[in-house]
Amino acid sequence: MVAQGTVDIGLKENDGHLDVMVRPTTDFDGVFSSVVFTLRWERSSNVVFGDMEQPEGPASYIPLMRSGPVHENGPYNYQVYAGFGMESLTSRGLSWEAGKEYTIMSLPFSGVAEVELADDAWTGELLNNADYYTSLGGKDRTGIIYQRSVSTTDIDGTVLIQPNPNNGLFTFSFVVAEATDLQVDIVNALGQNVFNDLLRGFEGTYRKEMDLTNMSNGIYYLKITREGSSSVHKIVYR
Repeated sequence: MVAQGTVDIGLKENDGHLDVMVRPTTDFDGVFSSVVFTLRWERSSNVVFGDMEQPEGPASYIPLMRSGPVHENGPYNYQVYAGFGMESLTSRGLSWEAGKEYTIMSLPFSGVAEVELADDAWTGELLNNADYYTSLGGKDRTGIIYQRSVSTTDIDGTVLIQPNPNNGLFTFSFVVAEATDLQVDIVNALGQNVFNDLLRGFEGTYRKEMDLTNMSNGIYYLKITREGSSSVHKIVYR
């Protein structure tokens, strides 16, 4: 039998939401007993969070809640979240696959901030007890924080590439405030085009999930052209 592995946790920006995801290292369909994690952001930022949302599946097997109010410490705000599960995934007709990401929480936001999954001096204090922790079947199976921080933005023109560096799988997004013709290209270090998209009169949030795993790793470039001007952004595929 294969021993039950650990569960890693990550954070990403997803079209105006912060998604918290878990990633098991082995297949699993038992009881996701508990999880604790903490979001940290600078108090001087103007970010505002909406009400927490959960997908239907995780809401049934690991319901989450805020653990107390926002805590202030030094230049940072901290919000702790905790969840406790009583039913197995298989009782809901669900199961986890090793290495796959599962979103357990989505948090709407507005404003600009650097938001992190925190394991620091404050979360590590016994009184706070807010370091990342997870258990399966009542046993500690805490893994790593594999995607620690993201930059939220509501500023037109800001481009997010997440994660970056990456393993060939990544998402990029940006906002176009006014309708314009838009050309989006990804080229490799030799200048060869590996992706292109042309849109007429585009307005709103452009978001694309990319898979370059069938191509050589290395440096790629995202080129965005609108109204005769271009911006170029480096992508690191390791």
